[in-house]
Amino acid sequence: MPLRDPLAAVIRLVRSARGLAREDFLGLVDARHVYNVENGKISITLDTLETLASGLSIDPIALLVIAASYEKQLSPEDFLKQLGKEAKTLRELGVVDGLPSQFNKGALVPGIAGRRTSEEQIQAVLRCKANGMTQKQAADTLSISTSTVGRIWKRES
Repeated sequence: MPLRDPLAAVIRLVRSARGLAREDFLGLVDARHVYNVENGKISITLDTLETLASGLSIDPIALLVIAASYEKQLSPEDFLKQLGKEAKTLRELGVVDGLPSQFNKGALVPGIAGRRTSEEQIQAVLRCKANGMTQKQAADTLSISTSTVGRIWKRES
């Protein structure tokens, strides 16, 4: 089952438990949109999730935790333990420490478009070219796509 469905149910249950009608979100989210979200007819955006969660006076992550734990058939506590392990993995990968470098004065720094070819691959392609190989032979030898070889080949001409 897609996470969209249990999240829809969680949002509907919280709204109902808080005694709120869909129309109570007017000015924040259209009532018809709330209906579609709560019935799993559409996927929710992060912006809409944050807006609904604010209107429900609950953290959006809490809504996601309850929905995901149901979807995985785990208790919320067991799911949070699993998330703790995944957070540790992200820390070990350097994601946590690297996160501040992705922002400048609170704004996300845009990434560079397209794929990046390592310097080692570029040099390997150029060596193949210098040794008289064809682009196809270089691609086969280096196990990289012929389009990547061709791009490097032409760029370095």
